[in-house]
Amino acid sequence: MFDHVVVGSGAAGSALAGRLSEDPRTCVLLLEWGGGDRNPFLHIPKGFYVTLKGDRYTARYQTEPVRPGGGRDTWTRGKVLGGSTAVNGMMWVRGDQEDWDALEAHGNPGWGWREALAAYRGIEDHSLGGSAMRGVGGPLPVGVPAGGDELTEALIGSGEQMGWSRAADVNAVRGDRIGYTPATISKGVRISAYRAFVHPHRRRPNLTVVTGAKVGSLVFDGNRVVGVTARVAGALREFRARREVVLCAGTVETTLLLERSGIGRPEVLRRAGIDVRVESPNVGERVVEQRAVSHQVRLRPGLGYTDRLRGLRSRAWEGARYLATRGGPIATGGYDVMAQFRSSPDLARPDVQGIWVPMAVARADGSPKWTMELAPYSGMLFLGYQISPHTAGSIHVGSADPAAAPEIHARFLADRRDRDATSSILGSVREVSSRGPLGDMVVAEDFPGPSVTSRGQILDYALDAGPGMYHAVGACAMGPDDDDVVDPRLSVRGTTGLRVADISVLPMQVSGNTAAPAVVVGWRAADLIRQDS
Repeated sequence: MFDHVVVGSGAAGSALAGRLSEDPRTCVLLLEWGGGDRNPFLHIPKGFYVTLKGDRYTARYQTEPVRPGGGRDTWTRGKVLGGSTAVNGMMWVRGDQEDWDALEAHGNPGWGWREALAAYRGIEDHSLGGSAMRGVGGPLPVGVPAGGDELTEALIGSGEQMGWSRAADVNAVRGDRIGYTPATISKGVRISAYRAFVHPHRRRPNLTVVTGAKVGSLVFDGNRVVGVTARVAGALREFRARREVVLCAGTVETTLLLERSGIGRPEVLRRAGIDVRVESPNVGERVVEQRAVSHQVRLRPGLGYTDRLRGLRSRAWEGARYLATRGGPIATGGYDVMAQFRSSPDLARPDVQGIWVPMAVARADGSPKWTMELAPYSGMLFLGYQISPHTAGSIHVGSADPAAAPEIHARFLADRRDRDATSSILGSVREVSSRGPLGDMVVAEDFPGPSVTSRGQILDYALDAGPGMYHAVGACAMGPDDDDVVDPRLSVRGTTGLRVADISVLPMQVSGNTAAPAVVVGWRAADLIRQDS
């Protein structure tokens, strides 16, 4: 028996559990499906090239075909202490003031920029120091490189020639901008949400962490949720909550857990053989995910990271360098440079985010998609995606069995605004790659190549080659209406004793990425729970 049972140790769950356990009178249980985080590759920034390849630290979900006759996507999520923050690209992108204020204007008081910024300032220990826009002394380190090598400096210089301002902190300014990517890295070490918010306090007597716990369903007393059942080490166990159960399992798993417990669309539940307990028509609906356009150029030999990380001898050298200095390409984030820019000069603010990593990856045989294997030449990889898409998909259970795969309909680019923004991206990155100091270093475009130029070709390329960005939101969206899954205090409508506090509660994208907003959701959830206790 615990006061609070928190399901999921990712960005939101770790922030929530860590803050709730600050009160020694409150007994907190944190349940994690995956295992421990002792593998050194989970703490090396570029280690995600290793940890993402297997199933030990990740859960993989196959979508339905992205379009008729097209291929399927694989959505990958972290399954380890720290959740996806232990295996992601570590980007710390907070969302503009307009994004958060739009969330509040949607009917969610307490979720505007004022509250979000206050949370960020409490969360961050920023390498650039404290300011009106940044926090210092918080539990989560955020680092921004002071400078880069010849290639990344050339990239930023070419971005400036596009009219984008160079930003020391891309989170602290508005408008078209380019700069080094803020990342949750400290002294060359990845800092997951678990490492920031829970690990330093793991010996608190009122905080219990259980790994290897696959939560199957909620336990009810009437319409009150009083606990969860989970399979741990092959045995079915029940964990009880005196006050609340809080689901922080992410967009996919939180949705499935609600539906397996009888909360959702009646036709979906009945089709899966599940009795309807609470009719909630938007559980698993209104899912918004970003769709990227990828672009890669070949560079003059020796530029970037590819040669330094390709081959056993080169990797051994860089590995030794990393161990000795915590520096080099292994110590950098998933994408070294990022920009936010407008797809059209008629827009008031940026609607596209671009990210670059100074190394080249290989293409899959017979596929337009690229892999996480290095190419045999120097190059630079780019991904660009619309910050706030409008096309919505869905996630639903196919069975009451917790081991059964979900049914994910990942819909993209159905909305005209999404097509307009996405079709512009290749033109922008090609211009960056061909002008200024970067243009002098580029030998040729590697992919997609000159056959992809028209609007229709670019949209087809985006759908066929993708990828999705693993940033899905909205499946359990908050809002003021009776058919919204949770209310602005994150309580699940139709129940008591149950909240959802993860990225699935956001009805819209508030950022180009979701790790930072997810931490804010967990941080703010702790405030709401304390207020309501």
